[in-house]
Amino acid sequence: MPSPLADSDHGGRIAHRSRRKFLLGVGATAALAGCLDDGKSGDDTETEEQTDDTETTEPTDKTTTPDPTDGGGDEGGQRLTRADARELLPSESLAFRYEPPLGSSFGELWVALVGEADAAAIRVEAESGGYNEVTPQDGTVEPYLGVPVQVDTDGDEVTVFAVNGDGARGPVTSVQVPTDELTAGEAKQAVPPEALSFTYEPPEVGDFGSLTIEVTAETDADTLVAQPQEAPGTFTDRVGNVVDDETVTAGTTLEVAVDPAGDEVRISASVNGATGEVTRWQGPE
Repeated sequence: MPSPLADSDHGGRIAHRSRRKFLLGVGATAALAGCLDDGKSGDDTETEEQTDDTETTEPTDKTTTPDPTDGGGDEGGQRLTRADARELLPSESLAFRYEPPLGSSFGELWVALVGEADAAAIRVEAESGGYNEVTPQDGTVEPYLGVPVQVDTDGDEVTVFAVNGDGARGPVTSVQVPTDELTAGEAKQAVPPEALSFTYEPPEVGDFGSLTIEVTAETDADTLVAQPQEAPGTFTDRVGNVVDDETVTAGTTLEVAVDPAGDEVRISASVNGATGEVTRWQGPE
């Protein structure tokens, strides 16, 4: 299961499970204490949360009033060009994962850092008005960090900004959120039921068991997201990248915490700009 700021990344194809194994044992109180309003995210992570974190930095959430996304200036009017922003935060170091809403009118787009970057902070702004900025307390951002932002399920666009050490920022890239509806037939074709296997492990310590979802065959999905219904949303896991040409492949795994008294985990896929539920796991039996 991901930490609030540590998605497993199978877009960059990096497995980061040791921290997740630790979190499975700490229970709901510790999980919620590490959450950056996951929020969705997230990974996915998990975002990776709720935000994703690194093992060496502790992010903080800056909720200042956002400036317009046309240039990304700070209060003093300093701006970075797109070229300078991409020097700090290469677009190829980012992965985007849409997390559909559960009991809410908003979804979340998770912007995960899956490669190297020299930015002092990452800011994410949705065209619909949501925004979030994550800044490590010391140093620059590190891989496995993720920044979630609320998005409009009727359609939205998200812009990512790199922020330098002086607080100046500039746009790196913008993406359309895959909020179109993926029909049941399209979902089944993209991720056949036989392409997923589920392994449940009861809790050794703490309040939650662990559910591992393994992709056992090739899929057409750009991303997969696993969302527990009873365990805290901080344990949602996400893989893939909605703007990447690669799809989720066999051997990919997701891991979430589940309530041993009974839980339901929803697995959603994004495919070509649309998102829909693939299947649900209910248990433990």
